[in-house]
Amino acid sequence: CIRKSNLGSVCLLLDMEDDEVTSDQINKRENIVWADNEIDYLVQCLIEQARMPGMKVKGGLKGKAMATIEKKMIEKFGPEFTKEKIKNKLKYVKPNLTTCKEILDTSGFSWDPVKKCIDVDDSAWRDYIQ
Repeated sequence: CIRKSNLGSVCLLLDMEDDEVTSDQINKRENIVWADNEIDYLVQCLIEQARMPGMKVKGGLKGKAMATIEKKMIEKFGPEFTKEKIKNKLKYVKPNLTTCKEILDTSGFSWDPVKKCIDVDDSAWRDYIQ
């Protein structure tokens, strides 16, 4: 979901409802609730691996890169952050990231790293929503 605030920022809100489950549901379905710091660290690991020579293949990361990311996530956050859970999270977030990239490629839109939002001037916003 994207919204325009009165401060001239558009915030990309990732719909995380599916991740908000009770501990009983976690045990039954083996889902994990991703905290912001876990997602941030995952993104850092993904960027790090994508920048390493020879780690990308056909628009994605090689198995070796994903194994490294899995290892780092497990070391930092615990054994539930398996490769399967990481891939599922990426599959869930990818449509939002694609939309975000398309918006950022539009004139008048930029990323605000402090607010973690897309910033847009009023005229660009008017053009975008028409």
